[in-house]
Amino acid sequence: MNGIEIKKDVYWVGVKDWNLKEFHGYTTPYGSTYNSYLIMDEKITLVDGVKHYLAHEQIERIKSLTDFSKIAYIVVNHVEMDHSGSIPELMKLAPQAKIITNNAGKMALEAHFDTTGWQYEIIKTGDSVSIGKRTLTFMTTPMLHWPDSMMTYVKEDKLLLPNDGFGQHYCSGELFFKDAKKDIVLQEAQSYFANILYPYCAQAEKALQTAGDLGLDIEMIAPSHGLIWSGKEEVNLILGLYARWASGQHKGEAIIVYDTMWGATEKLAETAMGVFQDAGIPVRKCCLRFKDVSEIIAHFPDAEYVLIGNPTLNNQLFPRVAGFLTYMKGLAPKGKKGLAFGSYGWKAGVVNQIQEVFEGLGWQTVAPFDEKYTPKSDVLDRFKERVKELIALK
Repeated sequence: MNGIEIKKDVYWVGVKDWNLKEFHGYTTPYGSTYNSYLIMDEKITLVDGVKHYLAHEQIERIKSLTDFSKIAYIVVNHVEMDHSGSIPELMKLAPQAKIITNNAGKMALEAHFDTTGWQYEIIKTGDSVSIGKRTLTFMTTPMLHWPDSMMTYVKEDKLLLPNDGFGQHYCSGELFFKDAKKDIVLQEAQSYFANILYPYCAQAEKALQTAGDLGLDIEMIAPSHGLIWSGKEEVNLILGLYARWASGQHKGEAIIVYDTMWGATEKLAETAMGVFQDAGIPVRKCCLRFKDVSEIIAHFPDAEYVLIGNPTLNNQLFPRVAGFLTYMKGLAPKGKKGLAFGSYGWKAGVVNQIQEVFEGLGWQTVAPFDEKYTPKSDVLDRFKERVKELIALK
């Protein structure tokens, strides 16, 4: 288990988690990686840890390059356990190492671990540390997506180590984006943003602005999950996508999310899909019986219109619909146009609970639409008009 050089004297010493299939309720069909980087300079510096149960692999990769007694710094960009889990073991092997983090990072480390005897160098945005031929410059990015989150920039290598920023839950034999299946990686990058960073769009925009203000010239982005973006073209690609996603700029698409019991709500969903198709608007129809919530949310950055359909059960929201609303509400996607619809047997108006979620998110909406039992042709015609009202919103 050797380290892999990504730039002269900068090595990947991370681990690959092939078997990871779920992360905080977010489905990860391709597994994930926990990337860590060792910078060989006068003051040898390790950037980020890995998940605790894979610490032995990280340790072996580090040992292939240096003795732990020679490590001067360990940079902790983020204290979430998939990145800090190995830190206590690393500190046992390198007790002389000084941890570089921010105040929130120090507090989080002390809340998670026994940090007795650990030494710190506390930084803030714009601070730099010389490690020999290289200078590390730091940028704190609070709430992107934890209070302690920060990024490390290696000036001489034009290398950004952003931890959770610009990553993907994607595990493969490749280390670089240029060598991988690009369409899949880009979809997983969008899925990562939508399922992890969506609530923090404002913070993402601020981080991009701060990077510009600091004049960071970036030729490689090496995140802590997934593949590395190498070269100006790839760097500009992922930076441009983040700028679009964070701003809420969509592709004008529609997504219909629903569940159904006896087919009535599905008939409404199919009717709505037809209206969008006739209008030339790309549309996805996602039944919660078959689609995972995180897979659906991954398409939200492209959507202008969101329709959610509910088959009333026991005078309540259908459980899978309620679950989706809880997940979606936590991610707080902004700038959508919403329509709540559904069917019921003996209690109308349950779809108003969906409407309340839309309004809480600040979406533009039209009036909810529900129908008793199976909708007939005249009802479907009225529903078509409601969908057209949604499309007509400015």
